[in-house]
Amino acid sequence: MTDLVVNISSDESEEEAGIILNVRKVPTNPELPTQQVHSLSDEGGCTQIYSSNADDLYDDIAPAPSNSKGTKGKGLKRKSEGNSPENGKSIASVAAEKKTKKQKFLEEKAAKKAADEKNKMYKPGECMKHMRAEGHPSLWSRWYMSDVSRELAAAGARARHDPDVCDPALLVWSRTKPRTLQPTQGEVRLSPADERCDRALYITSAEEISELVSNHGLTPQLAQAQQLADCRLTLLLYRPHDFFKSNQRKTSNSNRMRVTEIELELALTDLLVSANCDTVVVNTPNELALAIVQFTKAIAEAPFKKARRECDEQAQFYMRGDNKKCVALDKDGVTGIGRLWQQMIAVLPQSSLETSRALCAKYPTPLALYQALQSSAVSEIAATGVSRAAAPGSRARRVGPEFARKLHTLFTAQSGDTLIE
Repeated sequence: MTDLVVNISSDESEEEAGIILNVRKVPTNPELPTQQVHSLSDEGGCTQIYSSNADDLYDDIAPAPSNSKGTKGKGLKRKSEGNSPENGKSIASVAAEKKTKKQKFLEEKAAKKAADEKNKMYKPGECMKHMRAEGHPSLWSRWYMSDVSRELAAAGARARHDPDVCDPALLVWSRTKPRTLQPTQGEVRLSPADERCDRALYITSAEEISELVSNHGLTPQLAQAQQLADCRLTLLLYRPHDFFKSNQRKTSNSNRMRVTEIELELALTDLLVSANCDTVVVNTPNELALAIVQFTKAIAEAPFKKARRECDEQAQFYMRGDNKKCVALDKDGVTGIGRLWQQMIAVLPQSSLETSRALCAKYPTPLALYQALQSSAVSEIAATGVSRAAAPGSRARRVGPEFARKLHTLFTAQSGDTLIE
C-alpha cells in the first residue's frame, strides 16, 4: 500500500472558486502510523495530509466550498457523518426495524397459510377427504352394510371399525384436523386430532325392530341411544319391498314377531314426536349405502354452508337468489365489464338487446350515461337511434322519451323508494 499526498491550495485570484485538490501517490513512510491523519502543515499555502489507506482519505476528507474570502482548508471533515456514533445507532435501529418487519411479514404469511389450510378442509370437494365414518365391527359385518365401505371410499371418505362405540347400531362421524399447540391451564398441549360431529345414525332393519314395535319399546330404545351418543340421532331403517307381503311367515334365522305396515308407521311417528328422531327408510343395500354417503357429505359441508349463510344474512336481501341473467367476470375484474353493462340495460322493462347495444355504444360506462342524463336530461337519450334486426327493408327507430325518462329516474333519483313506472 502506498501513501497519498493531497495538496490543498487556495488561489488568491480565484477565492470564490473554492479549494483545489491535487492528489498524487508517494512512497509509504514507515515512521507514520496508519489509518490516521498524521500532520497538517501549512507551507506556502499548501496543506499536506498523509495517510496509508486511500479509502480512509476519501472518508476523512471532504472538500466544501468556502463562504468567506481568504479561508484556507475550512472544507475539511475529519470523519463522514455516516460514521458518527449517533448515525451508527440510527443505522442499527433501521436494520432492526427491517428485521422486525420481515419477521412480522413471515409470521403473517404463515398465519394466512395456516388459515387457508384450515378453511380448505371445509370446502366442497376437499371436506370429504377429512371425514371418517365410525361404527362397531358388528355393524359393519351385517349383510345389508356390504356396500357402505365401497361407496364411502368412492366419495373420498373412510370407514373405520371402532369397538368403543356405545351402541352396536350407531354410526358416528369424526373429522380429522391438523394438530396445533394450545395453552391449557398454564401448559401447552397438542390439540385433538379428531373432531366428533354432532350427528349420528342408528342403522337397523325392520325385522330387527319388529319386537320393539310390538312392545312399544322403539322410542325408549332410540331415546337412550341418543342420550349415550350425546348428539342428534336419525333412524336409518332397512325395509325390503316384500317385507309386508308374508306377514305371518317367519324367517329361518329368526323367531321375531312380524308387524303390520300401520303398526310400523305409528311407531315411527311416535318416535318423531316423542324423541325428536326422524327416520329414513331404504329398500335395498345400495340405497342404504348411498344414504350414508349423502349424510356424510352433508355433515362435511355443514360448516362451510353455515359460514356462507351467516355472510348472506348480513345483507338486506338474498343475493344468491337474484342471480338470473348474470354475466360472469374474470378474476382480473376487467374482462366482461362491457357485457355486464349491456346486460344491466337489457334487463330493464321495455328494453331489448338492440336498445342496450345502442346505448352502450354511445355511453360505454354507467358514469357516461349518468353525466349525459345530468346535463341534457332525456332529450339526448330519447334521440338515440336503435337499429333493428338485420332484415331487408327494416327501418331504424329511436329509444323514445318514455324509456329515456325511466333511465333518468333510475340514475338520478335520490330516494331508493322511488317507483319506476
